[in-house]
Amino acid sequence: MSLDIQIIRDSFAQAKPIADQVADKFYEFLFTDYPAAKPLFENVNMESQKKQLMGGLSKIVDLLDQPEALTKYLKSSGQRHVKYGTKEEHYPLVGNTLIKTFAHFFGDAWTPELQQQWLMAYEFIANTMLQGAKEFTPSPVDIQTKIQSVCHKLIEEQMDTIIDDTIRARIRERVRQEIYQAIDEEFQALHLKKAA
Repeated sequence: MSLDIQIIRDSFAQAKPIADQVADKFYEFLFTDYPAAKPLFENVNMESQKKQLMGGLSKIVDLLDQPEALTKYLKSSGQRHVKYGTKEEHYPLVGNTLIKTFAHFFGDAWTPELQQQWLMAYEFIANTMLQGAKEFTPSPVDIQTKIQSVCHKLIEEQMDTIIDDTIRARIRERVRQEIYQAIDEEFQALHLKKAA
């Protein structure tokens, strides 16, 4: 069975006018069915995230008849998602939730054929994004940002309320200096290796 682009487009056209409701229900289902997914969205503006979800789906549906452009878009999206901490095991959760959300809104129009078409579409989407994720090579800036984020979080967690604010600020600044110096030394050594 091959993908029927028109069925996908016609069904998604029904979701567009109620995009806000669809996105709300998607994340409601996701967090209820898979509570372990919540930490991925801990520091995320959910209103913006919901718009990105529906905007991304809209773009994918628009590109279904342009395989090269669609593949490029999905691989790029897969690479971006690596930076967000998305792992391979998260993709089925999203797929299951997407199908459940569409079934909720489409009611009787959600036929076995339509479900099969969306399952096929999502399988292609997920596989192509994962291919992009596997091709992703983080830049030194990506690595530095991730290290800084982790270190800042650790510093905050270790700061005991018994320590007064002045001492806490001094400790935090000293640790930051040490971290930045260590990172700079590593990047300089890496740069010298590449130049040699």
